[in-house]
Amino acid sequence: MTDAARITVTTASGPIPAEWIRRSPFAGQDVCLAAGWEVTPGAHRPVFGEELWDMAGLADLPRGVRASAKRLDFARITDPGFRLTAMEYVFASVVPQHERVIELPDAFRDPRKPTSCYNALGHLVNWLNWLTGQGLGSLREVLQEHCDAYRASRRRRSGEGPLSPGAMVGVLQPVQYLSLYSDLFTADAYLPGFVPWKGHSPGEVAGWQRDPANSTPAVPDEVFQPTVAAALYLVETIGPHLAGEFEAMLRVHEEGQASALLEHLSPRNYEALREALERHVREEVPLPRIDTPRIKVRLTMGWDQADPLLEVNTFRVVHRAIGRSGMTRKLVEQTRPLWEHSLAQVGLEEEFGRDAALVPRADDDQAMVPWTPPTSAHALRGLHFIVLGACRVVTAALSGMRASELDEITADSPLAPVTVPGGTQRFRLASKLIKGKVLGGVREEWVVLEPAYRSVQLAARLNQATGQDRAFAGATMDYIHRRLREWVNGPDGKRLGLAAIPAGPVNGRMLRRTVALAIAHRPGGLLAAKIQLKHMSVVTTEGYANRPGGSQAALLADVEKAEQDRNLELTAAAWRDYQQGRMPAGPGARDLITAFEHIDAELADHSAGTASVLDSDRRLENLLRNQAKHLHLGTANYCWFRDPAKALCLRLAGTPKADKPLAGMCDSARCSQATHHPCHLPAWEGQVAGNQVFLGNPRFPKAEKIRLLPEIERAQRVVEEIKAAAKTEGAA
Repeated sequence: MTDAARITVTTASGPIPAEWIRRSPFAGQDVCLAAGWEVTPGAHRPVFGEELWDMAGLADLPRGVRASAKRLDFARITDPGFRLTAMEYVFASVVPQHERVIELPDAFRDPRKPTSCYNALGHLVNWLNWLTGQGLGSLREVLQEHCDAYRASRRRRSGEGPLSPGAMVGVLQPVQYLSLYSDLFTADAYLPGFVPWKGHSPGEVAGWQRDPANSTPAVPDEVFQPTVAAALYLVETIGPHLAGEFEAMLRVHEEGQASALLEHLSPRNYEALREALERHVREEVPLPRIDTPRIKVRLTMGWDQADPLLEVNTFRVVHRAIGRSGMTRKLVEQTRPLWEHSLAQVGLEEEFGRDAALVPRADDDQAMVPWTPPTSAHALRGLHFIVLGACRVVTAALSGMRASELDEITADSPLAPVTVPGGTQRFRLASKLIKGKVLGGVREEWVVLEPAYRSVQLAARLNQATGQDRAFAGATMDYIHRRLREWVNGPDGKRLGLAAIPAGPVNGRMLRRTVALAIAHRPGGLLAAKIQLKHMSVVTTEGYANRPGGSQAALLADVEKAEQDRNLELTAAAWRDYQQGRMPAGPGARDLITAFEHIDAELADHSAGTASVLDSDRRLENLLRNQAKHLHLGTANYCWFRDPAKALCLRLAGTPKADKPLAGMCDSARCSQATHHPCHLPAWEGQVAGNQVFLGNPRFPKAEKIRLLPEIERAQRVVEEIKAAAKTEGAA
């Protein structure tokens, strides 16, 4: 729009004048229709000019979108001219194919999604209201000094420290991007040619740099292990019992709500109540205690704090005796002698979890404890949230799924297991891939471990979900982890023998990164004490192969990159040991030493240039990388898989042409491509010590002792070889 045609605005608040809206090129347009977003039948369809765009009726919104993010409230912008400008900017960003937007040479061509619009509007509100607070009545008055002052004000956060460069990018984008659409705006715009921080992108202004490597940190092992171990225990041991008790509680509450309050006590009802209370006495069953929130309600209604019936759940007793939801306080007073007599005989106890089944403690499977002490409905709901959160933790930790993908999991997501050759089963979860896809996402499947599969089934049951109902609650992973840590570190977790979880941040991205690094760095190790990572690697890799290009392929790329980095680090460590005279041991030691001698010779022959140190370091890294590409980790050895024909595991399996070693058949003491290093010494010494414990046990079968002797001798021989090789002098 030309300068002369632009409307003159003031800083007065109030609705956008109708004549301003009529002059906009987008006036009266159906926002969802123009954007191509499908709306459920009968839902509200926002129209340009409305100051609140309600997107709750969009059919394809991801399930994880918060309710607040479905409402674009432009009325939060004080100045009506600024408000119309923001509305036109947001509309143009979701409909870049509009004829007026196409004319703009610098406008973005990829349409925004509703959630991106919500985030952009939030930053626009802050920027435009800041201008109003500075006394600016028009965007034409904005100078570079204002932009710099706003950046400084937003960078400082009271009591929370400065915003990170990444967060500042989002803050600064609308400040600069408004200039790209100046010719489109009806009410107000920057001066022609004015671009905040011209020549510099918001990322450069914020000091943010794109890191080509994955910068998301992994969850520290001391936090990850007890977290996933506790989550697995809750899902597999506590979860089934909780689900049954929770369903029983829901039935009790539904039945009580469906019946009327008893207001008149007939002789028949009196006898029924008396019989019910006497039955409590005869069977020595304590009266049920009412929930704490209900006690507070009774106190506000005038109950005496010292009243012995204050905590008695009269509602539940009356419902079971007479079939009513409870009785009035007047009737309670009339029958008080009956209540107080029974209470004096049997006392009070929480209503749910009585006679709970025994389960093994997490730290000692021979010690049995009730899965819960008698508990209230309120506490049972709290445990319900904890176990439901544990289901999400297990699924995320064992699958590597993103938060948006977990949010799309429904009760129907667990697909029928598929039996594969060998009699084993493969478990699949159906969900949607959201990131980087069209609104609504695309269907995707994940091949997962059975515990992750069962976690989804349990979550759906706990949530009373069926069909396309969400299996998981909408809480974020960091909040779930905080609640889980508090519960595990509290009296309930200690009673069940759960290891304490140290403080530390845990979120969905960190869990995904941890999965990738765990598979890459610790094959054959244990995940949360019972999930073998080598099995996890096999299962998830099958998923990647079955659906190339899917979500799991991105995680596989992270795994492969982490494996390459790990192998280079381990090879470099072995090289440094060699340089310091600590030689490898094992049948493949001679070949590895020869390879390192070759690297020595290559470095010695290489003529140093002007940048000798840097060039030498790079050449060494390249030489080590060539050696590292052959490295595969064993449980207690390194496998330098150069020649499949020499691999003992492949010869034993009858598959000499395989392209990878078979870790499950590794016999590193006899394989010509296996080496042992000082880092493997604890594993071999542990095997010797463990087997000697069995030999010293008089109840251990004699035949087994005879079988163990060669194993001990071989392991002891490996220990001595590692120690002897590590003491070798003068290798450098």
